[in-house]
Amino acid sequence: VEKVYDRYELCEKIATTVIQLSKTKTGALITFEKEDCLDDKVNTIGTVLNAPVVPELLLSIFYFGTRLHDGAVIIRRDKIYSAAAYFPPTNKPLAGKFGSRHRAALGISEISDSITVVVSEETGRISFAIDGELIRSSAESFQTMLEDYLINDNK
Repeated sequence: VEKVYDRYELCEKIATTVIQLSKTKTGALITFEKEDCLDDKVNTIGTVLNAPVVPELLLSIFYFGTRLHDGAVIIRRDKIYSAAAYFPPTNKPLAGKFGSRHRAALGISEISDSITVVVSEETGRISFAIDGELIRSSAESFQTMLEDYLINDNK
Protein backbone atom coordinates (compact mmCIF):
# COMPACT_ATOMS: atom_id res chain seq x y z
CA VAL A 1 0.00 0.00 0.00
CA GLU A 2 1.48 3.33 -1.06
CA LYS A 3 1.46 6.17 1.41
CA VAL A 4 -0.68 9.15 0.41
CA TYR A 5 1.22 12.43 0.39
CA ASP A 6 0.31 16.04 -0.15
CA ARG A 7 1.57 16.98 -3.61
CA TYR A 8 0.73 20.65 -3.11
CA GLU A 9 2.86 20.72 0.04
CA LEU A 10 5.70 19.08 -1.92
CA CYS A 11 5.39 21.74 -4.65
CA GLU A 12 5.42 24.50 -2.04
CA LYS A 13 8.62 23.15 -0.46
CA ILE A 14 10.29 22.83 -3.84
CA ALA A 15 9.18 26.35 -4.82
CA THR A 16 10.63 27.79 -1.62
CA THR A 17 13.91 26.04 -2.36
CA VAL A 18 14.13 26.87 -6.07
CA ILE A 19 13.31 30.55 -5.57
CA GLN A 20 16.07 30.82 -2.95
CA LEU A 21 18.54 28.99 -5.22
CA SER A 22 17.62 31.35 -8.07
CA LYS A 23 18.11 34.46 -5.92
CA THR A 24 21.59 33.31 -4.85
CA LYS A 25 22.50 31.98 -8.32
CA THR A 26 23.16 28.56 -6.88
CA GLY A 27 23.14 25.94 -9.63
CA ALA A 28 20.75 23.06 -9.12
CA LEU A 29 19.19 20.10 -10.88
CA ILE A 30 16.07 18.57 -9.29
CA THR A 31 14.40 15.67 -11.09
CA PHE A 32 10.95 14.34 -10.28
CA GLU A 33 10.43 10.70 -11.08
CA LYS A 34 7.01 9.96 -12.52
CA GLU A 35 6.03 6.55 -13.93
CA ASP A 36 9.48 5.65 -15.30
CA CYS A 37 11.92 4.48 -12.63
CA LEU A 38 15.22 6.28 -13.20
CA ASP A 39 17.50 3.66 -11.61
CA ASP A 40 18.45 2.11 -14.97
CA LYS A 41 18.39 5.35 -16.97
CA VAL A 42 21.08 7.32 -15.15
CA ASN A 43 24.86 7.14 -15.50
CA THR A 44 25.26 7.22 -11.70
CA ILE A 45 22.44 7.04 -9.15
CA GLY A 46 24.54 9.05 -6.67
CA THR A 47 24.15 8.82 -2.93
CA VAL A 48 20.86 7.29 -1.83
CA LEU A 49 19.33 9.39 0.94
CA ASN A 50 15.62 8.52 1.19
CA ALA A 51 15.23 11.75 3.14
CA PRO A 52 12.24 14.04 3.54
CA VAL A 53 11.90 16.93 1.11
CA VAL A 54 12.69 20.01 3.17
CA PRO A 55 14.10 23.27 1.79
CA GLU A 56 16.95 23.38 4.32
CA LEU A 57 18.26 19.97 3.22
CA LEU A 58 17.98 20.78 -0.47
CA LEU A 59 19.74 24.11 0.03
CA SER A 60 22.50 22.31 1.92
CA ILE A 61 22.90 19.71 -0.82
CA PHE A 62 23.34 22.34 -3.54
CA TYR A 63 25.61 24.60 -1.46
CA PHE A 64 28.82 25.00 -3.48
CA GLY A 65 31.68 22.91 -2.13
CA THR A 66 29.64 20.20 -0.44
CA ARG A 67 30.23 16.67 -1.64
CA LEU A 68 26.72 16.30 -3.06
CA HIS A 69 26.34 19.66 -4.85
CA ASP A 70 27.34 18.38 -8.29
CA GLY A 71 24.82 16.30 -10.15
CA ALA A 72 21.10 16.01 -9.62
CA VAL A 73 18.72 15.33 -6.80
CA ILE A 74 16.10 12.72 -7.66
CA ILE A 75 12.72 13.12 -5.98
CA ARG A 76 10.77 9.87 -5.79
CA ARG A 77 7.21 10.47 -4.62
CA ASP A 78 7.69 12.61 -1.48
CA LYS A 79 11.33 11.77 -0.68
CA ILE A 80 14.76 12.93 -1.76
CA TYR A 81 15.70 9.54 -3.17
CA SER A 82 19.28 10.43 -4.07
CA ALA A 83 21.74 13.28 -4.55
CA ALA A 84 24.74 13.66 -6.87
CA ALA A 85 23.09 11.60 -9.62
CA TYR A 86 24.52 11.94 -13.12
CA PHE A 87 22.38 11.76 -16.24
CA PRO A 88 23.31 11.05 -19.85
CA PRO A 89 23.45 14.46 -21.58
CA THR A 90 21.45 15.36 -24.65
CA ASN A 91 23.18 15.11 -28.01
CA LYS A 92 20.96 17.80 -29.52
CA PRO A 93 22.66 21.00 -30.59
CA LEU A 94 21.42 23.81 -28.36
CA ALA A 95 21.07 27.43 -29.42
CA GLY A 96 22.51 29.75 -26.81
CA LYS A 97 24.79 29.20 -23.87
CA PHE A 98 23.82 26.08 -21.98
CA GLY A 99 26.04 24.16 -19.61
CA SER A 100 26.21 20.59 -18.40
CA ARG A 101 23.20 20.97 -16.05
CA HIS A 102 20.90 21.95 -18.89
CA ARG A 103 22.30 19.22 -21.15
CA ALA A 104 21.81 16.61 -18.41
CA ALA A 105 18.26 17.83 -17.71
CA LEU A 106 17.35 17.58 -21.39
CA GLY A 107 19.05 14.19 -21.67
CA ILE A 108 17.02 12.58 -18.88
CA SER A 109 13.83 14.17 -20.20
CA GLU A 110 14.45 12.58 -23.61
CA ILE A 111 14.60 9.04 -22.20
CA SER A 112 12.02 9.20 -19.39
CA ASP A 113 8.78 10.87 -18.37
CA SER A 114 10.58 12.71 -15.56
CA ILE A 115 10.37 16.44 -15.01
CA THR A 116 13.57 18.27 -14.17
CA VAL A 117 14.01 21.75 -12.72
CA VAL A 118 17.25 23.52 -13.59
CA VAL A 119 18.60 26.61 -11.84
CA SER A 120 21.45 28.28 -13.69
CA GLU A 121 24.42 29.21 -11.52
CA GLU A 122 25.40 31.96 -13.96
CA THR A 123 22.06 33.74 -14.29
CA GLY A 124 19.76 32.26 -11.64
CA ARG A 125 17.24 31.45 -14.40
CA ILE A 126 14.77 28.67 -13.70
CA SER A 127 13.83 26.16 -16.41
CA PHE A 128 11.90 22.92 -16.70
CA ALA A 129 13.14 20.08 -18.90
CA ILE A 130 10.17 18.08 -20.16
CA ASP A 131 9.98 15.73 -23.15
CA GLY A 132 13.32 16.97 -24.51
CA GLU A 133 12.38 20.66 -24.32
CA LEU A 134 13.49 23.48 -22.03
CA ILE A 135 10.70 25.70 -20.72
CA ARG A 136 11.62 28.90 -18.88
CA SER A 137 9.85 29.94 -15.70
CA SER A 138 9.84 33.08 -13.64
CA ALA A 139 10.11 32.88 -9.88
CA GLU A 140 6.54 34.22 -9.67
CA SER A 141 5.04 31.50 -11.87
CA PHE A 142 7.28 28.61 -10.78
CA GLN A 143 5.02 26.99 -8.17
CA THR A 144 1.95 27.13 -10.44
CA MET A 145 3.91 25.62 -13.32
CA LEU A 146 5.32 22.89 -11.08
CA GLU A 147 1.83 22.02 -9.85
CA ASP A 148 0.60 21.89 -13.44
CA TYR A 149 3.37 19.49 -14.45
CA LEU A 150 3.36 17.27 -11.36
CA ILE A 151 -0.26 17.29 -10.21
CA ASN A 152 -2.41 18.32 -13.14
CA ASP A 153 -0.10 16.46 -15.58
CA ASN A 154 -0.12 19.31 -18.12
CA LYS A 155 2.71 19.14 -20.64
